[in-house]
Amino acid sequence: MDFSFTTEQDLLRESVRRFMKAECTREYVRQCSDHDRFPEELYQKMARQGWMAIPFPEEYGGLGLGPIELAIFLEEAGYGWYGAGSSYFTSVVLGGYNILLSGTEDQKKKYIPGIAAGELKVAFGLSEPNVGSDAASVELFAEDHGDHFVLNGQKMFTTNAHVADYIVTVTRTIRRPEKKHHGITLFLVDARSPGIEIRPLKQLGRTATHTNEVFFRDVVVPREQMMGTLHDGWNTLTQGLGVERLSVAMMYAGTSQAIIDYVMQYAKERRQFGQSISKFQAVQHKFADMQMQAHIARLMGYHVAWHLAEDKPCFKEMSMAKLWASEALFDIANNGVQIMGGYGVLKDYDMEMYFRDSRIGMIGAGASEIQKTIIAKQMGL
Repeated sequence: MDFSFTTEQDLLRESVRRFMKAECTREYVRQCSDHDRFPEELYQKMARQGWMAIPFPEEYGGLGLGPIELAIFLEEAGYGWYGAGSSYFTSVVLGGYNILLSGTEDQKKKYIPGIAAGELKVAFGLSEPNVGSDAASVELFAEDHGDHFVLNGQKMFTTNAHVADYIVTVTRTIRRPEKKHHGITLFLVDARSPGIEIRPLKQLGRTATHTNEVFFRDVVVPREQMMGTLHDGWNTLTQGLGVERLSVAMMYAGTSQAIIDYVMQYAKERRQFGQSISKFQAVQHKFADMQMQAHIARLMGYHVAWHLAEDKPCFKEMSMAKLWASEALFDIANNGVQIMGGYGVLKDYDMEMYFRDSRIGMIGAGASEIQKTIIAKQMGL
């Protein structure tokens, strides 16, 4: 088994790391996080580097790269600042990649080049007030009027909808299907359509790329904006799960390492009882545990990327990677606060932001309990 990267992949990693170090300054990150402000400048700079185009075929304006390169980019983006990875992931993976998998040829040609160039932002609307882990119970209804559909309902926790040009929207097109997975249809909805109202939500962490409520009141969507086959949206949704869970796992792995490096610097400088606290065995053991957790997250993420690159099934592996990486991130952040003590919860230090940002990982992109259920089923239980 070869764990090495190609020369081109190493160059990608080095360029992303240098870029994030230069652009994700403490002042900029705090400015965005403390004021719930989307990092538009950073987003556009990433686009100018060509990185929005990583996972898309060249025929649609992409770079034609694969899951390994996407994993490398998101690991380094997560290390630089989770907001960098999240702003990218929402539009490129949840938006653009779903269009690539489920969209018509006309939709791919029309929208993916704009996403790859950073000219279009896309959000993904799945969760609703009564629909979370039970995603197939979506209630937002799209009524068929022949050449168009009329959407009524609400979406909840829609990340970056407030800055999106379009929203990949999961709807119900059969009110009472025999099986709830049937009668689901995806639409690419103009976020500025009459009848759409977007309300930002205040949340514990990840405030720069926050979530939103989205209300649909008699929203008219042309039939040509339907993605995939009418009533068969569930099958197209599940196709993108591998890349989605790979993406968040790699972001979490990168952020986990960033936390470790940040706290290590503090521990080496902080003195108690006449020596650096990094010399105490209790602290060293915490660091050893944290480093193992981050390393395992990274390996599991790249294992999924390898499966995807080889076009091998990995439904169990992708859930394992997402589950481990999200729980490891929170545990690492929690230990980071413990090592830093009172300083770990002060706004003057980044540790409190890392801690707040880490908690949602065990909920978003499939809660830990759902991942465990998937893993158990894949084991034949």
